[in-house]
Amino acid sequence: MELEESASDSKIHRDSTTKKELRPSSAVSFSKSEHGPESSTSSEQLKQYKSWVSSERWNELKKIAENAMRERKVFMIKGGGFPAVRRALLERGWIEKYESHKVFQSLPAGVRHPPTNVDPKKLHGKELSKVERMILYKFMEHHSVDFLWTTKRDKYDWLLSNKDVIISSELQAWLMAVTMELEESASDSKIHRDSTTKKELRPSSAVSFSKSEHGPESSTSSEQLKQYKSWVSSERWNELKKIAENAMRERKVFMIKGGGFPAVRRALLERGWIEKYESHKVFQSLPAGVRHPPTNVDPKKLHGKELSKVERMILYKFMEHHSVDFLWTTKRDKYDWLLSNKDVIISRFCRSIFTTKEGLTTSLTQMHWHTEPGVALTKFPRCYNIHNSDSLEEFIDDFRITACISVLKWLSNALQASNEQDLVTINGKVPFTAIEFAISRLNEYIVFLTHKDIDDTEDQQHVWEHEWDQFLTHHYLLVHEKAKFVEDKSFNIRQLERRGLKILATMSKYWPQIDIDGVLNIWIVKPGNKCRGRGIQLMNNIKDIIGLINIPAQKTRYVVQKYIENPLVIYNTKFDIRQWFLITNCQPLTIWVYKDSYLRFSSQIFSLSNYHESVHLTNNAVQTKYKNVSERDKALPDENMWDCHTFKAYLRQIGKYELWEEKIYPGIKQCLIGAMLASQESMDKRQNSFELYGADFMLTEDFTPWLIEINSSPDLAPTTSVTARLCPQCLEDVIKVVLDRRYNLEADTGTFELAYKQTIPKAPAYLGLSLCINGKRVIRKFKERKHEPKPNVPPIALRVPSGDAIIVDQDQPVPAEYSGPIITDFLTWLNPYDALPTNKDGIVLGPKESLTDPSRKTRKKYGL
Repeated sequence: MELEESASDSKIHRDSTTKKELRPSSAVSFSKSEHGPESSTSSEQLKQYKSWVSSERWNELKKIAENAMRERKVFMIKGGGFPAVRRALLERGWIEKYESHKVFQSLPAGVRHPPTNVDPKKLHGKELSKVERMILYKFMEHHSVDFLWTTKRDKYDWLLSNKDVIISSELQAWLMAVTMELEESASDSKIHRDSTTKKELRPSSAVSFSKSEHGPESSTSSEQLKQYKSWVSSERWNELKKIAENAMRERKVFMIKGGGFPAVRRALLERGWIEKYESHKVFQSLPAGVRHPPTNVDPKKLHGKELSKVERMILYKFMEHHSVDFLWTTKRDKYDWLLSNKDVIISRFCRSIFTTKEGLTTSLTQMHWHTEPGVALTKFPRCYNIHNSDSLEEFIDDFRITACISVLKWLSNALQASNEQDLVTINGKVPFTAIEFAISRLNEYIVFLTHKDIDDTEDQQHVWEHEWDQFLTHHYLLVHEKAKFVEDKSFNIRQLERRGLKILATMSKYWPQIDIDGVLNIWIVKPGNKCRGRGIQLMNNIKDIIGLINIPAQKTRYVVQKYIENPLVIYNTKFDIRQWFLITNCQPLTIWVYKDSYLRFSSQIFSLSNYHESVHLTNNAVQTKYKNVSERDKALPDENMWDCHTFKAYLRQIGKYELWEEKIYPGIKQCLIGAMLASQESMDKRQNSFELYGADFMLTEDFTPWLIEINSSPDLAPTTSVTARLCPQCLEDVIKVVLDRRYNLEADTGTFELAYKQTIPKAPAYLGLSLCINGKRVIRKFKERKHEPKPNVPPIALRVPSGDAIIVDQDQPVPAEYSGPIITDFLTWLNPYDALPTNKDGIVLGPKESLTDPSRKTRKKYGL
């Protein structure tokens, strides 16, 4: 329905595209791009274009492009205007895909962006049509056309392996001849694979280049291809052409976006795949704006760098318009055009809300529905999206209850470490009523959780806001400033301690995370959508936390999470565990866990009195900004990283070696499975998608793993000797799981372990039985009788017995011992066609003549 409504709007675009290209107003200026329309700023350009049309029009254009690609109705006209052909195709619902140089031909030379100094709302006519053409071109940029009208043969060699494209009939004979010629040629792809596996290097500085005005996809494309052909031998040219055709035919064309990933490239090339480079990467080693191979060097003297560069250009031209079959990307906003192609293997899921702190918090609120002992159990420090008013209230309640628990814990710890006299003084700042207040609030909380307050008829004691504020002040003075109690003979501090320990023992049944809370009530405040430790702060004052999120013009949405105050430390240094896991399917959910993980250490000594990020944030991006303090133990690595094997050796050293296999690693897997099950409903169900994630875990003093966050696009750079070894190995194993196991279920999966595969019960077979139930109203049937005169029947009434007898009717004597059944007799009277029952004494309810009249009037008269 939405597309039908947009049909009228799309007509404007079609009409405008049939007109002759006109230059925009001279008063409009344009931003200049260095790399052309397919540069690394492609996603930024698309975002810019989106701001020039309404969101409704954007969605309409996107839907039009997707439908055209899905229905195979994309055409291209090369080598002339042919307005009649264009008009005929547009009338039949086809969408034109322009050549890249034509999309921008009405702009000044080298300019690749829409106008920037004009209000988008004022755009109309030429400029609006121009922007919409740019948007449609970007949506269909990598889609092969389905109908080609061309007047030149040398422009569409890339179509020879695509037999479904309709080509103008005048070229069919030539196409058959070329196809037969190609089938006879032989090729060897090994040379190409060897050259493409080498690291990309810049050509010699002594080589000069010819400069093109329009870029790699200009109208001089055929001349460029002829020029490239002169730079290699005819045998090598045919080999490269055959390599490209075979890769497209066997669906073995891949592309890597957003990073080097040499391990992924190497693994795919070893399996016979051919890389299709992004257009700007084909020419990235040339000077800015240069789009041609060198012209002042003899082609026969080319070798190494230059030869590899030219061969890459040739392969790119052969596969230029072929959609890739495997895409490795680190950004989601770059492959909207692939959503309509369900056969392309993509290394990302479109929706993964659990990779943000805000999304993970939301997802894990449903964890209780997916908990299964031994399989799925996520331990996650309680967390709140405090930008939401309801969550903010829940956080305030949690902060207050945690403060009550902290005060009682602190009192017990203080009495164990010192005498009573050391905690009480005449000049103390905190009254003992603060302890009484904490005990009373925890008692009320337990009563509330056990629902004993439902039947409590007494009025509940109301606690005012100023009372909470006063208690939180006392809590801060005791715990953080080491204040003392005011001396008061009416209170026994030892008795308060015993009451506190008793309530804490009861509270542990209803407060599962009581062991990680500590006594300082520290919370960690994080921006919901940032990574690499940016914007994270530790706080222990609720007013400071609320003040942070209430800053005027504050656009950042924060989450607040309970800080684990008793983490496991190694040589008095905090650490966390980075665990990789791979999802290859969301429906059914399939999770692979990498058995090799690594530890990241802080560069500082652990302390709860110092809230600096260098002490508490173990991210490598944070710790690289600081130097290791000299007080650290020399057994810790200078690179601040251990692999899991080194950690297991440390566990063996302290006599806890079995804990890795028995508690830590199984606990990590259960946390991941539980988190993914809780997030499954919000995940993208697209098949042929997979993604590698990095999860961060903390260990408490009892070696229990706690999930902290899950990251998309984890850092796989070789920043240390540990990651230099593990990251390439992990990427190689990802290809084993995703590609090798796709064709062979017994294939080696490297260090990945299948941790969970969801079982979806099959729907029962349909047996053709009708499940429809037809009901029928039940109506009492009356026998037809001749009309009889209306009897004179007095109303029935239960009379109060007088004397020793119960009088039911004046005509019937009632024995003194009669005691019912009155209700049965009354119901018998209501059913006149049953035999008149009598008891052993012969009592009948009412005269016979009144029971034989079935008329409705009689019943209405008696109110029956």
